[in-house]
Amino acid sequence: MQKTISPHLVSTYQLLQCAFPQGIEDRQYLPLLSILYEHLSDRSLAQVVAEYTGKNYYVVLNDVYRVGTMETFSSEVIDSIKQILMNCNYEKWLSE
Repeated sequence: MQKTISPHLVSTYQLLQCAFPQGIEDRQYLPLLSILYEHLSDRSLAQVVAEYTGKNYYVVLNDVYRVGTMETFSSEVIDSIKQILMNCNYEKWLSE
């Protein structure tokens, strides 16, 4: 884990590490942002995803804004990503 991750985002970073140990695939990226969008501030979501993926923070932040305003995904895609997260204590993460 990088030293720049904020302490309040460590559990989210760990969730991503568990769920996507080989990295987040392009086809999973925006739907994942959409799922996590409901539970984190825009900046926190961008920070943790940028840190995990190595993407530029501002690029991720724009992607977060995009999913927050207009992106919709099929229930199959959302459900498949949620299942991956569930296998990594997503419900526990939600309760934090």
